[in-house]
Amino acid sequence: MVLYGQIVIGAPGSGKTTYCNGMQQYLRLLGRDCWVVNLDPANEVPCTTLNDNVDHDENDGDSHDNAKVKRLDKASTEQVEQQQEQQQEEQEETNNPQLPYETILDVTQDIISLDSVMSNLHLGPNGGLLYCMEYIEHHLGEVLALLRTRLQQTPSARPYLLFDLPGQIELTAHSPVVSRIASRLVRELDLRLVCVQLVDAAICLNDVSKFIGAALVCTASMMRMELPCVNVLSKMDLLGGSSMGRGDENEDDEDNENHFREGAEGSPLPFNLEFFTQCHDLHRLVDYLDSNPMDFVTSAVSVDGEDYTQDPEYQKARMQTRSSNFYRKYQKLHHELCDLVEDFGLLSFLPLAIQDAESVGRVLARIDKCNGYVFLKEQMSAKQDGGGERKENNLHDVFSSAIVADAEWGTGAMADVQEKYLGDVMFREEITELKYCR
Repeated sequence: MVLYGQIVIGAPGSGKTTYCNGMQQYLRLLGRDCWVVNLDPANEVPCTTLNDNVDHDENDGDSHDNAKVKRLDKASTEQVEQQQEQQQEEQEETNNPQLPYETILDVTQDIISLDSVMSNLHLGPNGGLLYCMEYIEHHLGEVLALLRTRLQQTPSARPYLLFDLPGQIELTAHSPVVSRIASRLVRELDLRLVCVQLVDAAICLNDVSKFIGAALVCTASMMRMELPCVNVLSKMDLLGGSSMGRGDENEDDEDNENHFREGAEGSPLPFNLEFFTQCHDLHRLVDYLDSNPMDFVTSAVSVDGEDYTQDPEYQKARMQTRSSNFYRKYQKLHHELCDLVEDFGLLSFLPLAIQDAESVGRVLARIDKCNGYVFLKEQMSAKQDGGGERKENNLHDVFSSAIVADAEWGTGAMADVQEKYLGDVMFREEITELKYCR
């Protein structure tokens, strides 16, 4: 039987575990039997037991009497046993009770963990994680056999799988270990996988060079994974509550209108959100390399109330920086990186706020189109409806649904997302500092 799923990758801190948790809850609300497979050997939280607390008290409290410590040990023995029994009962439902989502297979509990590798083999975090993934690949037959056994125990005949992977980019952009694991999953489990690649949305606001680097890494990962890919700008909901996307709440309406009318200080982004999601003409970002967009959120005003960009010494220092040999090479390098990403023409992003059901639904519609679940959904609805005329038009309806599956991502929808999370701001086409280099 054909199975469907997602394999989630991204840099550390991009929100992979949170995405798996939110997506699992959303899919179960839709009626899909969704389970998470934790393939991250470092995704574990050590359990604190009463024995650890007693040992901590013994090390820190040297003034305590030995008799008191012995009484604590005797009193805590039964409590430790009860706690261990409760943990075993919880592990029957989910292998790692510290994870926010419900797993059907957890490599940290069933296969290998990063802490054990680092302590036994004396490896560092990166080397230990690479060893763990190669160990999983070497014993992938046993892992797949265990996964098949647990899939047969699920109540649904067609479970939906989410694979949570480590965040080190070496595993996806440089090493072939993850791509080989994914290819065997597709081949041996008859699994229709989609690679969901997460990028922190704050990269667009903090540093242009980081966004260009993230675009290059995403393109390299797409080429390495050899799977249908959906690139996501995660944590969009965190931008709305900060000063990145909106002006100062203490300002009056008239001040805000004048603030937006100035243009240069009206937005923290050099372009609108659609520019960053479509990734066209990335070389236009090169002019913003030495400018931090966060400087323009509250306008470039010094403590004394004077615009520091009008200072002749500042303008002179800026001109010297831009005319230096290092800056010319630095700018040329990013021009070549942008041209490389644009030559492949594979990259685009979808904004995502995992707490927003509408945003999750739009991303899921694109994923269903990539892995073919949209066809299965239409076939299931056709079987429920029945009728000869319905069966004749079934094929036409299936392909029509695939065409309009993500039609919601029009210009209006992107404008709504931009207004919701970035506020009613005007996006500048140039920044104040660039006026002095022309």
